[in-house]
Amino acid sequence: MTTAEEQEQRSREIADTTRRYLTALNTGGVAVTFAVAGALASHGVEPRWAVGPVAVFVAGLTITGVSLLLAKHKALRRRNAAAAQEPEPNFKKVLWANFTYEVLALVAFLVAVGLGLWELSCVRLPN
Repeated sequence: MTTAEEQEQRSREIADTTRRYLTALNTGGVAVTFAVAGALASHGVEPRWAVGPVAVFVAGLTITGVSLLLAKHKALRRRNAAAAQEPEPNFKKVLWANFTYEVLALVAFLVAVGLGLWELSCVRLPN
C-alpha cells in the first residue's frame, strides 16, 4: 500500500470514529436533557423547556445519519467504477464531503447544549 492509500485508509477510519463520537454526543445530549427534565418535573417544572434542545440534538443525529448514508453511497460508486474499470468518481464538492456533515453535527450539538443551558437558566421552581 502506498502512502497516499495509507492516508486515505486512515482518513476513513478517523471519519468513522468521528461519526461514532458525534452519535454518542448527540444521543447523550438527548438522554441528559430528558433526565434533567424528568428530575425537574418531579419538582413541578413543566418539561416544555426540553423540546428545543432535544430537537437540535435529534437534528445532529439526523445529520450524522446523512453523513453515514453519504459515505455508503460514495463507497458503492467507487466500487462500481472500479468494477467497470472507470475512473474514480469526483467527490470534491462541499456537499459531497462527509466533513461538511460532521462539522454540522458538531455545531448542532453545541447549539443544543447552549440552548439547553439557556432554557435551564429561565426555569423557575414553583413555590
